[in-house]
Order: sequence, then C-alpha cells, then structure tokens
Amino acid sequence: MLDALQGALAKARRTADLALLTLNDTRLGYALAQAAQRGVRVRIFSEREHRNELLSTLLSGARGQRSGRPRISRRQAEDAVEPLGGHCERLSRVQICYDDRPGLMHDKFAVIDDQQVFTGSMNWSYSGIHRNDNDSLSLNGESAARVFHSAFEALWQRKPRSPAPAMLEIEDGGELEIYFTPSYGHEAERRISSELNKAESEILVAAFVLTNPAIIASLNRAARRGVEVRVLLEQRNLRDSQEEELDRRVEVRTDANRYAMHLKTMVIDEKVVLTGSFNFTRSAVARNDENLLVLTSPRHAGRYKEKVWGLWQAASPR
Repeated sequence: MLDALQGALAKARRTADLALLTLNDTRLGYALAQAAQRGVRVRIFSEREHRNELLSTLLSGARGQRSGRPRISRRQAEDAVEPLGGHCERLSRVQICYDDRPGLMHDKFAVIDDQQVFTGSMNWSYSGIHRNDNDSLSLNGESAARVFHSAFEALWQRKPRSPAPAMLEIEDGGELEIYFTPSYGHEAERRISSELNKAESEILVAAFVLTNPAIIASLNRAARRGVEVRVLLEQRNLRDSQEEELDRRVEVRTDANRYAMHLKTMVIDEKVVLTGSFNFTRSAVARNDENLLVLTSPRHAGRYKEKVWGLWQAASPR
C-alpha cells in the first residue's frame, strides 16, 4: 500500500487533501513535499497532539529524506513554520490545520485530484504501515472522491455536521456505504447492529478495542441463535475491551502481533465487511471524527476473511 500511496501522490496534478491522525513516515513526507513543490495544493487536517511528528516528517521530506526516522528536530521544524492564523500553519508549501474540538480526529483518508481515495484503519506512520495489522482501501472515481472531499471540507471549515451517509456501487456489482461520525455516529452504530442481527452462519471480528454495548449485545444475540462468532482482540487493549460481557458461546482470542492488531473489521457470512477508522466504542459513535465502511461484496469479503482468519489462527485462546 505504501507504493500505491507514493505512486498516487507522484501522479497528483491539482489537489491532495488528507485527514490524518498522524504522519510520521518519511517516505510519505517526501512524497507530499514533492507534490507541493511542483504546484499541487496539499492540505492536511490532523490531530494537534501529533503536530511535532507531522512537522518533522514533512520538513525532513522537503529536505530530501526518503526513509528512516525524521532527522529534523522539533526546533528546526518550528523555525520553518509559517503561521496562518487560527489553528492553521504552512510548512514547505503544505497547508496544515489542527483539530480543536472535543473527541479525537481519528480519520485516516486522502483524496487526490478528486478522483482517488485512500481510506481504512491504517495510520500514515511507520508502525501503521510496516508493523501493525491494518487495512487500506483505494476507491477510484469521482463519486467516492466527492463523498470524502465533502467530509474533508467539513473538517477543514469546521462545519458542525459531516456529510450524510452515502451509498456507492463498486466494480463487481457490490455496494459500499459510508458513514461519518460523530454527526451520524448513531446511524453507523445501528447499521452495524443491523448487519450483525441479519447474520446467518458466521461473524469474524478483528477489533483493536471492543467496548460498545450495542455492538456487544448484537454479537451476543447472534451467538445465542447459533451463529458462529469469533472475536480477535488487540492484546494491549484487553483492560478496556469488555470481553467479559460477551456470551460464553463467543470464542475470543488475543492477537499475536507484538506491535498492534489495529483492524476495526467484521466479516459477516462471507459477503459483508464492516471496516474503516471506526473503533467499536462509544467514543467512535458520539465524540470522534471517524468513518465506517459497509462493503457488500463476496469477493472483497473473501479477501478480508482470509486476512482475519490468518490472524485468528496465529492468535492465543483466552
């Protein structure tokens, strides 16, 4: 996926709009800086607590670094920043604004030339790309780009509401539904429960964290009516994840990745995938800026099941 991201940024001609929790991979910092230097309008909306690493990564890329940890210090990055007023600044021709609202700006998506979207669970960080279990989807075409660009503009302009849920057709005859929170967090939560309530034979869950009561209740109902429910949890979040609330019929395992199992994914009956940046928590519903993708496609569900099943087989029983 790193090669795909770099390739798309290298081909960008007009715009690159990114909503990123963090940026600390210098290969991507270089690609963004190069795009800005050749005249592409590059805008990044990010979470303020990650400002220092974002600036160091971006300036390192602007000065030619293409790999490794940023060699630019915090002081050097601060000296190179041009304040733009409010919560925004410019560095190496890249415009950056920071979230200042309650909750977390947890999105990880990019819209390039209003034609291509990258989104999923993957942070644009070294660990996110090279160490953690993540997913990243490439969506091509004006329809998907229009939806995510509207979400970006809502963040950038600090609009009180994000775009309404959208439905798109995908290339294999399947469908993709997109929900942005917190404006439509409760709709996203109900959509997840709806799919779980319709499950007939199998639910595979790979959850970075699992605390949402409505989702846990839907998993339990599925298990009680005979659906085979398997839940894979990230080990470092076991204190927070409420596995004790799961029905005894639900099989739970702990992931084996010594870094992080960062997916927020469910595969239902080998035909529906729930994924995105949306953790299965109350905060994702009511506080954080997130996106939830509901992908109805046996072909894509097969690929996701292969990934999650591989992680499940390597995991430890609870």
